[in-house]
Amino acid sequence: MEVVFDGGGGAGGANNWRSQIREEFRKSRISELSEALMQALSPDEPETLTDLLNVAVRLERMIFIVAVSEVDYNYKLYTRLDHLEDDHFEDISSDNHFEDISSDDHFEDISSDDHFEEISSDYQMLEPSTATLLRGIFSDPQNQSIQVQSNLQRMLSGDNTKATGNEEKPCCDDNDRISVLHESILHCIMSFMPAQDVVRTSMLFRRSPPLWTSAPCLDIDIDHFDTDRVKFNKFAKSLFERRGNANTLDKLRLHSFAIDAAKYWIGDAIRLHEVKSIDFTENTRWEAFYLDPKAINFSSKYLRTVKLTNVIIVASVFDQLSRECTSLENLQLADSTLYCPEISSSSLKTLEIINCLVLNHLLIRTGKLVSLCFKDTRCRCTPKYIVRTTSAVILCDLSNAKSIELPTPVRHVWVLLNFCTCLKYLFL
Repeated sequence: MEVVFDGGGGAGGANNWRSQIREEFRKSRISELSEALMQALSPDEPETLTDLLNVAVRLERMIFIVAVSEVDYNYKLYTRLDHLEDDHFEDISSDNHFEDISSDDHFEDISSDDHFEEISSDYQMLEPSTATLLRGIFSDPQNQSIQVQSNLQRMLSGDNTKATGNEEKPCCDDNDRISVLHESILHCIMSFMPAQDVVRTSMLFRRSPPLWTSAPCLDIDIDHFDTDRVKFNKFAKSLFERRGNANTLDKLRLHSFAIDAAKYWIGDAIRLHEVKSIDFTENTRWEAFYLDPKAINFSSKYLRTVKLTNVIIVASVFDQLSRECTSLENLQLADSTLYCPEISSSSLKTLEIINCLVLNHLLIRTGKLVSLCFKDTRCRCTPKYIVRTTSAVILCDLSNAKSIELPTPVRHVWVLLNFCTCLKYLFL
């Protein structure tokens, strides 16, 4: 399948105003943005966890690209500054991100400074669903896990019996059914838990090393930390540092918020743990996360599914995903900014581009594609304005396509139906 977006604005004509803006002026606006970002993100914290100057540079560049005139550039820039100074965080995935800033979300306090070990030492912090799962599966039918819970409480309070010499005395009695289960079963159960609960639940098992160090699925979500970025950063950093390099990952789900180290965690998951599925989301109350190709190498023969939300993707990243991920079958891009001329893959079967901003001509070449979905995609179609539509979509080589969904309205859609031998669903 081949899809062509005629979506790039020319360099002349209406765009001449860009060459008339002095470099010193743009640098001063970047400095103002950086200061506003600092005040909005962590005015009382010395640890910002992100390079705010780089964020400001990317934000100014984005406004510079999408603005239709010098007046529009200044309007968008100062509107953004006003809202940052008011400590407002808008959802930048909204359709009117560069036209109207209206969200009332506020960033929460990040003063908590708990240590990683404390996260794993409080059984009461287990989510109700996790506690219920453990009770229903592992407890004596007549006891409903009362014994397991009481034993855990004794262990956490320091009253548990410790092994001496070469002997190992269990902290739970004969009614404990959890410790005798095979590791693969325990890992399967853990795959449905947030990473915090995986660490805590590992306290129930008589295993060395702890089971969480080899869990095949990691779900690390800053929302589980009440958006406490410092606490979240310490937990995630310790989680990856203490995980054995020999332990592979089936799935990494990472939901972050303005933390540069997230790019290294993704890189480690690919390079060290041969992850098969990555689902990364940058909190949409913050600027899009830059997937730095110097820190993240997506080249992997193990990657099968990649989902990215609120990110900036450049051509070199797409090159790795397209040409060096030979097993990649599912790619979903949402609420993101795409700086790339081409997406091509010999293995991709499902492609979704949802509410993204495409900033140049985009060619998509995927011969094995079965399902294609473009929804609310915005392209820079003319030198004058940005519209939520593609100016030209050309579909060909659809011998394997079964479902095609394109945004409406579209200016031109050319479908070679004689090649759509397997097509069952077409949405325009």
